[in-house]
Amino acid sequence: MEHKTWIADGNSCYRDETENKADGEEGLNLFCDYTTIQARLSEESDNVWALIPELRKKLHFHQKRAFEFLWLNIAGSLIPALMEPSSRKTGGCVVSHSPGSGKTFLIIAFLASYLKLFPGKRPLVLAPKTTLYTWYKEFIKWEIPVPVHLIHGRRSYRVFKKNAVKFHGVPRPSQDVMHVLDCLDKIQKWHAQPSVLVMGYTSFLTLMREDSKFEHRKFMAKVLRESPGLLVLDEGHNPRSTKSRLRKVLMKVETDLRILLSGTLFQNNFCEYFNTLCLARPKFVFEVLRRLDPKYKRKKRFDKARNLLENRARKLFLDKIARKIDASVGEERMEGLNMLRKITNGFIDVYEGGNFDCLPGLQIYTLMMNSTDIQHEILVKLHKIMSTYTGYPLELELLITLASIHPSLVRTSNCSAKFFSTEELLELEKIKFDFRKGSKVMFVLNLVYRIIKNEKVLIFCHNIAPIYLLAEMFERIFRWRKGREILVLTGDLELFERGRVMDKFEEPGGASRVLLASITACAEGISLTAASRVILLDSEWNPSKTKQAIARAFRPGQQKVVYVYQLLATGTLEEDKYRRTTWKEWVSSMIFSEAFVEDPSQWQAEKIEDDVLREIVAEDKVKSFHMIMKNEKAST
Repeated sequence: MEHKTWIADGNSCYRDETENKADGEEGLNLFCDYTTIQARLSEESDNVWALIPELRKKLHFHQKRAFEFLWLNIAGSLIPALMEPSSRKTGGCVVSHSPGSGKTFLIIAFLASYLKLFPGKRPLVLAPKTTLYTWYKEFIKWEIPVPVHLIHGRRSYRVFKKNAVKFHGVPRPSQDVMHVLDCLDKIQKWHAQPSVLVMGYTSFLTLMREDSKFEHRKFMAKVLRESPGLLVLDEGHNPRSTKSRLRKVLMKVETDLRILLSGTLFQNNFCEYFNTLCLARPKFVFEVLRRLDPKYKRKKRFDKARNLLENRARKLFLDKIARKIDASVGEERMEGLNMLRKITNGFIDVYEGGNFDCLPGLQIYTLMMNSTDIQHEILVKLHKIMSTYTGYPLELELLITLASIHPSLVRTSNCSAKFFSTEELLELEKIKFDFRKGSKVMFVLNLVYRIIKNEKVLIFCHNIAPIYLLAEMFERIFRWRKGREILVLTGDLELFERGRVMDKFEEPGGASRVLLASITACAEGISLTAASRVILLDSEWNPSKTKQAIARAFRPGQQKVVYVYQLLATGTLEEDKYRRTTWKEWVSSMIFSEAFVEDPSQWQAEKIEDDVLREIVAEDKVKSFHMIMKNEKAST
């Protein structure tokens, strides 16, 4: 039997076969109290499992538990006769499963069952543009038996709809007009019949503008605000800033039934963590006030505006919980952690690992790189200037990051003229293609040369300039061609062009050898398991970005041991960033682990178990390496 599964351009996509996935692995699951679910998974004869008997066979054990967790939070029960979607027991929830553990398929299975019982709920799925292509392919693959409407971004629409509509005898509307008509058509269809609407956060933010003078735009904003019965937020930790315009717009969506998906729930600090939880569960504000605010407990009603209540709850959360967790005293820290677990118990489902045990392995190395003479000269100058400022000025941080990769990259920044003379910048231009002037570039070329016959390499960088420089060096040194052996993935590529690049890299036996990628463009929600070597050219303030980047290669489908190399310039700002991100990772581990989490200083060991890295170090005549540490905690 064929099932209509995807409507993106007026056509239906079909698939005749599905792949079976193994069952039976377990991992760490916190906050969701499974003793209240059942000691074991429910039998399917009398509850929601009867709605998707075929999909159930393809879910892993942790996905099955999360499936029941979702039903308990969104509908209040696993048994249809006992469900109360509008009761106090129901509300938004968080699925915080490690990257690559199948959150997309879990949600598709849940939506397939949910719409059978609640066809009028109109699920709205929002995702970063980096993961829309993954959603597109997954809906086709798993044959969800309801229409799914994809709203393209403006640029993706132009590619996807090219020559799709013919106009005879009348002026052809502009692409922008056609895009708006396409959005309006799909929103109307979604509103009129049981179906799923999928779009990127950027498109959602654009369509939710309330100040438009056009009636059709007001209509779309009103429908998106009032009609969703269920809101799914993929990588929902992203709009976490209090000042984020996207977060403010998302909070205006009227439904309290929300599912926030994240592989890295705790990002930078507890303020952002609170904001993320409120986004997932709007009633979390009142739950915090009831538990922590004596005044709120005494009053039956609190007639303050929502934003004032949220500000009050945030302050209490930070003062009474976060401050204790950040304390140096162990007992006080444990008190804060226990308070946090009690207040979030039941609506956060955490899963770490389990299905990664069947993968060949992961080795993560931190390489403390010595600078070349010209790098050292530039970095010392920049750090002296930075010492005159309070904090870390973004301009100087950027220049230090670029110089630590290759000194000529300083020229690519618009702010370089503020700190370097014209003569200095001209001298840097002359050494642009001298790889010996940059210790990180030397390592990259050395590694690629040694493994490229048998392995593919994934290189991440926060900035775009190093990506283009390395691409040019590969062309000059290895005689490779961009688009063939060298692939580049940056944020300015439209949706389906990004998809083509990823598919080309993943193609078995394909010509591609290296994928150079912006860490912000493809660090979430995509699979790049063709790569078995991952290089992180620079450091991040947010440890979750690094974790997400590694998970592009180390995920189900990987056939080789994955080796990760985090490159840091010794004696620079990058060392400080690394120490801070390690602390953030430790805090995150404490929040989501009931077991003791050792001090981060114990996570690293000075040893090398990678034969290729050992060779490079042994033959290093210019002493590029100050120290090499293996992350024992993260490696498998």
